[in-house]
Amino acid sequence: MGELLAGVDVGTTGVRCMLFDLQGTLVCSAYKEYGSTYLQPGWVEQDYNVMISQTMAVCQQVVDQAGGKSEEIASVGFSSQGLLTIPVDKRGELVRPLISWQDVRSQSDMPDLLRRVSADDYCKITGMPFIANAINAKIYWMRKHEPELYERTDRFVQHQGMILKSFGAEGYFTDLPCMSFYGVWNVHESCWSSQLLDRFEISQEQLDLPTQPGTQVGEIPPSVAEKTGFAVGTPICVGGLDQACSAVGMGSIEPGMAIVNLGTAGTANLVVDKPTVPHSGLVCHHNAVDGLWTLLGGSLSAASCYRWFRDTIGTLESERAEQQGGNAYQALNDLAAQAPAGSQGLIFLPYLNSAGTPHWNSDARAAFIGLSMTHGRAELTRSVMEGVALDMHNIMMSWSRDATVVDKLRLGGGPTNSPLWNQIQADVYGRAVQLLKVEETSVLGAAILGGVGAGVFSSVAEGVDSMVHVMSEIEPDLANHRIYSEMYNAFTQAYEGLDQNTFSILASLQVN
Repeated sequence: MGELLAGVDVGTTGVRCMLFDLQGTLVCSAYKEYGSTYLQPGWVEQDYNVMISQTMAVCQQVVDQAGGKSEEIASVGFSSQGLLTIPVDKRGELVRPLISWQDVRSQSDMPDLLRRVSADDYCKITGMPFIANAINAKIYWMRKHEPELYERTDRFVQHQGMILKSFGAEGYFTDLPCMSFYGVWNVHESCWSSQLLDRFEISQEQLDLPTQPGTQVGEIPPSVAEKTGFAVGTPICVGGLDQACSAVGMGSIEPGMAIVNLGTAGTANLVVDKPTVPHSGLVCHHNAVDGLWTLLGGSLSAASCYRWFRDTIGTLESERAEQQGGNAYQALNDLAAQAPAGSQGLIFLPYLNSAGTPHWNSDARAAFIGLSMTHGRAELTRSVMEGVALDMHNIMMSWSRDATVVDKLRLGGGPTNSPLWNQIQADVYGRAVQLLKVEETSVLGAAILGGVGAGVFSSVAEGVDSMVHVMSEIEPDLANHRIYSEMYNAFTQAYEGLDQNTFSILASLQVN
């Protein structure tokens, strides 16, 4: 059996492949980008063919970096996006471009869907808030607005199932953590809800096969080996939802373990030992470990707000960094460090791509609030960091109605490269936060689950013990925490002050 594990994270803006040894040490890594198509506000699609082509190319790049030692790779595990809707015909061909998790085009159809089942009953069964991002809402949208394409569709595949099929799986297998996103899954009994299938006119034959993360579902065939460099016969295994994989890669597989993971979107997750009816817009879904569940809250923009800031307002720092051979984000971090905690009373609402937990408001928009002549570029930059952290704290406050015990809190995602942002998070949350050796935790988690599926590890816990390592712990600055506690109150009141009518007007004024 090989001594290397491959993890592949097929994300929103790009794909990353990494090879690890069995102690969690990174051997090599590669990344390729692709984009999304924004047809109009709230409509987001992606070209799956481009995505999978880039995925296979990045795998080949990693195998080449490893000296072509593909026989040493024991398995391949995959981390995938959630809430993607991929309609395919009976031959497995795409019927249309995939509809992104960010897409809320079905928002106008939600009143029709609510006549079929109440939002409370829906949440009690699925563990999901009744949102336009859910797959059942997108299926309804296709049936109503694209009837010819709907009739050609044999099944609605999730991202994990489509990737595995492309790599050689015999069927469409999707991990249990993603099943709630179909909107017709009973999260308490771990089975399809006959009531919701009937109400939404969906058959389970139209959907993927629910599968436990860490299950082998095929082997690399010759046609895929030619494109990826993986050896023929290499086990391909169900990984899971990116956030579920990230939880594994951060060691969050026991009740009371919490993580905050900032990426294109951001999530705050807490592991619990029984399913619950979530409150305040939280999602309750299966953990990657059988018999555990996760309370998940999502911020739909999160760290992508900082990227937006870099590309629109922080262009001066970006240009200087490029000219000097530096890093644009580091230049912005240095600028933000010049501002005091609280950014002199400047608040950023990070709703560039609408609001997630606890609001789930597709019309919500971002804003700088409190802006005055005293504020400069340093305060603007730091306020974006703080606004994202305050939004994550708002999600974590929602946990208190469902589970109050948080034993440990770990941070993940690209922003962990910023010591300033790590400290801001500790200060906002008012508790110690742990940082991990491997930053790309979704990829690491996928590799661990691949190792479980191939029999390298006997359990997820064994894989975590072997490959997940805490690097450091950051204590909060209590003086800063007091400032952020006041800012948190202002942050929540600022959102409430911009009422739904205001958001709706602003959303309607946006143009393509």
